[in-house]
Amino acid sequence: MSIRAEFNKYSHNPSLILPRLWRKLLCPFNHIFAKLWVRFWGREKLRGKRRIFIFGAFGGRDYKDNSAIFFEYMLSNHPEIDSYWVIRADAYHDHAKKGYSVPPFDRVLIKESFHANVMTLIANVIICSHGRYDVTDYRKSEFGKETVDVMLTHGIAALKKTKSGSAAGAPIISYATYADIVVASSAEEARIKNQEWGIPKEKIALTGLPRHDRLFYQRKNIIAQKNTILFMPTWRSWNADKTTLRGSHFLVQITAFIAESGLDSYLGRHGINMKIYIHMWMREFFAEFKQTFSLQNISILDQENDLLETMLKSSLLITDYSSVCWDFLFIDKPVLFYQFDIDEYLQHTGSYIDLKKDLFGPVAYNAEDAAFWVRFFVENNFSTERFQDKMDEMKKFAFAYNDGKNCERLFQAIFKRFS
Repeated sequence: MSIRAEFNKYSHNPSLILPRLWRKLLCPFNHIFAKLWVRFWGREKLRGKRRIFIFGAFGGRDYKDNSAIFFEYMLSNHPEIDSYWVIRADAYHDHAKKGYSVPPFDRVLIKESFHANVMTLIANVIICSHGRYDVTDYRKSEFGKETVDVMLTHGIAALKKTKSGSAAGAPIISYATYADIVVASSAEEARIKNQEWGIPKEKIALTGLPRHDRLFYQRKNIIAQKNTILFMPTWRSWNADKTTLRGSHFLVQITAFIAESGLDSYLGRHGINMKIYIHMWMREFFAEFKQTFSLQNISILDQENDLLETMLKSSLLITDYSSVCWDFLFIDKPVLFYQFDIDEYLQHTGSYIDLKKDLFGPVAYNAEDAAFWVRFFVENNFSTERFQDKMDEMKKFAFAYNDGKNCERLFQAIFKRFS
């Protein structure tokens, strides 16, 4: 994170400064003493007969995504494994205070604490969504050779190129190259991770993503609400150094679509609500979004919202380049792509698929067309009929399995490392 972004974060939330400084002061001591403790006693003695799996996501800031789904699967189906979730202290207490989902207290490790560092250093398996920083700051060389690193990734690698070097995707590429198991959702995604990321084929586990298991089992129980649309614009790396989004091309185009197109009043006449979910890397601008979009039928979702449940309850997704589009495809729901900055996106980020040919829903390049397609879906009862052939084609690209057994396959892939 840039210095300007850090300044933006703490200038908006000054109460976070002292707790953050205190954690930063303690962190080096916990880091060193945990290493000395493990070196003195030895991994085997500290671990005993236990098999320890350590999970994390989003740098310890949250409890969700593929890691959380697989963590819950392990607790329910493999109690013989000691599974733990690593989360920052401020995130855990904030989630608990607000009544959001949190891992069981006896299965929580506070990130950067002495206990968490020791448990991570003696773990058999480390399971992350984005990279090892989800769990720890230790380098791979500081672990035992027997420790297995598992990279689940956040979503399907297709719309966003993950670049090496100094690009935004570099930490993901770096982690994937030394991870022992890298999960893939389909043969095509496995090809991307092999040929584009440089991951050896033998490290890639074609298991499917854990969160698709939850979608598989719950899609029949949660009926989509015909009065709910979900809008999820993704993060732009070229906005990383901004201290405000006001006046940016991004916010101007979002405003034109939501506030200036007459969409709010149209949705109101049809009894429909649009819910906007702000990408977590834009969380510092959450207040700006709240102030900008104070509308009757369009609202901003809390960051800790259960996103998978919201997906299941929504009848239409509007996004640009977010991998969440594949989740909607998995549950046979329509997607509208609003790509007002496609040239800039392709220049800065790029895509593994052809954004002109391979998308499985209508594409709007301006606010007027985006509003038109929203009205189209509303007036056609959110039918996917017009796009079904392309949806079926891209399902074959994205999903090797649709059986609710992705977590089971993943566990078996990990367990083979101990056989």
